[in-house]
Amino acid sequence: MNNRIVQCILLSLIIITPLYAQKIIIENEEGEGIRGVLVSSDRNEVSISNAVGVVQLNPEAKSFSFSHVNYEAVEYTNEQLTSVIVLQQKIQSLQEVIVGANKWEEVKSEVPQQILEIQKKEAEFALPQTTADMLGNTGEVFIQKSQMGGGSPMIRGFAANQVLLVVDGVRMNNAIYRSGNLQNSISIDPYSISSAEVIFGPGSVMYGSDALGGVMDFHTTLPEYAEQSKKLFFGDAQLKYASAMNENTANVHFNLASQKLAWTSTVSFSSFDDLKSGGWFPSEDYQFGNKLFLVSTDENGLDQLNTNPNPLRQSPSGYQQLNTLQKVAFKVNDQLELMYTFSFSNTSSIPRYDRLTELNPIMSNGAYKEVTMEDIIEINSTSLITTYGTTTPKFTEWEYGPQYWMMNNIRLIAQQNRSWYDNLSLIVGHQKVKEDRFFRKFNDTKRNESYVSLDLFHLNMDVNKEISKKASLFYGIEGTYNDVQSSAIGKNILTGEVNKALPRYAGGGSQMTTLAGYITGKYKLTNHLVGTAGLRYTETIIKADYTDEASKTLHLPYDQLNTQVGSLTGAIGLAYHPDNWQLNTQFAKGFKAPNIDDIAKVYNPSKDDLVIPNPQLKPTDVYTLDATVIHYFGDKLRVGANAYYSWLTNIMVRGSSTFLGMDSVFIEGDEYAVTSLQNADQARIWGVSAHVFYHFTEYLHLKGTYTYTNGRELITDAPLRHVPPFFGRLTLGYKKQKVHLALVGNYSGGIAYDALAPIEQTKPYLYSKEGALPWWTLGFNSSYRLTNYLECHFTVDNIFDLAYRTYSSGINSPGRNFGIAIKGYF
Repeated sequence: MNNRIVQCILLSLIIITPLYAQKIIIENEEGEGIRGVLVSSDRNEVSISNAVGVVQLNPEAKSFSFSHVNYEAVEYTNEQLTSVIVLQQKIQSLQEVIVGANKWEEVKSEVPQQILEIQKKEAEFALPQTTADMLGNTGEVFIQKSQMGGGSPMIRGFAANQVLLVVDGVRMNNAIYRSGNLQNSISIDPYSISSAEVIFGPGSVMYGSDALGGVMDFHTTLPEYAEQSKKLFFGDAQLKYASAMNENTANVHFNLASQKLAWTSTVSFSSFDDLKSGGWFPSEDYQFGNKLFLVSTDENGLDQLNTNPNPLRQSPSGYQQLNTLQKVAFKVNDQLELMYTFSFSNTSSIPRYDRLTELNPIMSNGAYKEVTMEDIIEINSTSLITTYGTTTPKFTEWEYGPQYWMMNNIRLIAQQNRSWYDNLSLIVGHQKVKEDRFFRKFNDTKRNESYVSLDLFHLNMDVNKEISKKASLFYGIEGTYNDVQSSAIGKNILTGEVNKALPRYAGGGSQMTTLAGYITGKYKLTNHLVGTAGLRYTETIIKADYTDEASKTLHLPYDQLNTQVGSLTGAIGLAYHPDNWQLNTQFAKGFKAPNIDDIAKVYNPSKDDLVIPNPQLKPTDVYTLDATVIHYFGDKLRVGANAYYSWLTNIMVRGSSTFLGMDSVFIEGDEYAVTSLQNADQARIWGVSAHVFYHFTEYLHLKGTYTYTNGRELITDAPLRHVPPFFGRLTLGYKKQKVHLALVGNYSGGIAYDALAPIEQTKPYLYSKEGALPWWTLGFNSSYRLTNYLECHFTVDNIFDLAYRTYSSGINSPGRNFGIAIKGYF
């Protein structure tokens, strides 16, 4: 796809939008057009404003009334009408509701969990690169990146396959989500999200396995029907540029509908060049992330080292991405709706930047010495000279193949007062995932190519029923079936010769099936006190076939692996909401059942170890008690805090093992340590978070967040891997009519090298010799509504151009980054 052509098309859409005829524009106090305003005339004529607030009125009518559920109603005579009508928002326009806690809309004050809400307008204001960045911009979710094309959320000391991604009620986590950092959140297009919620703490009762630290529940744009008119058409288009990675993004969205049939479409395309790091180093330690060398390969297959002319340019790290969301809804009647959803995301190959900075260890005084970029003192064409001797990069190539995710869903939504349900949602669908890996070691002519394809079929039925004015039930069933196919080859880059190689998973195929049922009850004990309690049972079945030719070369003691585990989980909570207070508490159990990546992976050549299956692996369980307190000091000040304590049992850790009595084996002449995932220690995680929101004036506000987490294994007292240092965000915002401005400060503490988790200390290429360094940045965000049809954004991130890297990440964050976007509405 030609990026310039896409930009020209979208720019044309933006330019021509003002040509639409208009009679009256209905705006809010921020200068934004209000869609869905009902305008009635004294001639009994009814009109509804379109997406940008435009409505056509009959000039012969003598008076008009304007009404909207979220705004104060007004009346005007024909003589009083002006070209722009401004409506004032109601102080209590609608009760604040959330969707994620029990999968249905509920009043937020009645939910015991700590929940973070993200609205589309707020998320777009900061011009996020990906959905991972959108989560990070909240200041309450920590984001790790192994490469620019990534973003692994950390929540309450959990990450990867111990936190859950959910899109429109369907889980994205599948059988090959690994325990290492996961970058799959970028498959969700931030431009297609209408709102999102982060549910902190165990969410296994409603969502099943993996919801140990929390659930990230994304709601994508819904089709909107034409209500009073025969047809409805509206949309928007946006162009965005960011300087630190030379980002070019184009997005277009539209909605076309009649009163019975509605279609919404979103398409986005982004192109990113290599990411440029900051150039300000508070001390020499901050220079550890500079990329000092580049690798090229000549026509004879020999790898050569070259000095990087710009050490701040993290090369290679660029990639491209295409996303689309298509939804078609059919309103059978007022109680029944059918909806088809197609979600698709595909990237170019994404360089695994952190592995491309890894150096081979050096033999020194009879032992191997790990060296990093900080130790390099000279570069020649064949080696890197360090203070401890000569070495080379470990890899010439390491990249993920195109990250491919496709989801097809059919959803039935019924809203009827039946004996066993008031609202019912039934979703059946399929997800297709492809995760390929390609790497070649320095001066090795063999390129390793690993191919993994997964088909995930899912069924979700969710029901709510109001038993009485005080009692409600939420219940449902879920079933998933994962089919994994895995293969690998070794390809000679000179001769083209191809040989079969050991696949990542069982070469004969692997399957994982889950069957689950849940029920949750909610009871209003008083007008201000609500109690909830729920249970869920999940059965997980895994099969793996090692009878393929490649797997047989390992001489495993079995041809097939079969395992089945059951998990019972529950939660009980209270929400107390008297005037000006919100007090919540919950005790919950979550679980992480072993998946195919945990239990049936057999080979990991890029890390020089052999992972053998462990059929005895048990689920990890977590028991969490938390409490939230929020106090409202009138309309100006809100202060809140949360504290929690989690106790984990049967945590899964990779440890040394033996194979046929040996702790290491030789494969194709290379020695590999034997490891397996094992249930080891118990652990505890505790933490606190706080937030404050203060209105200085009607237009000026201050918002701050702070999060601290502490997690350790109980027997060894070693720190846990996914526990970041303290972090937070401080925002000073100004919002009046068409102008929105904000100064944004982000900050994070550091962790000394010897205080890192033991597994992190084996990755010196991720950290300076002092460990994870503290950092803070200052940014500026702004938006201005030029006209009813046109909006501009301008941002500057990392104003002081700090060179910094977030904890556990393998690539530096962007340096000073200018962003500009123009958005047109039609």
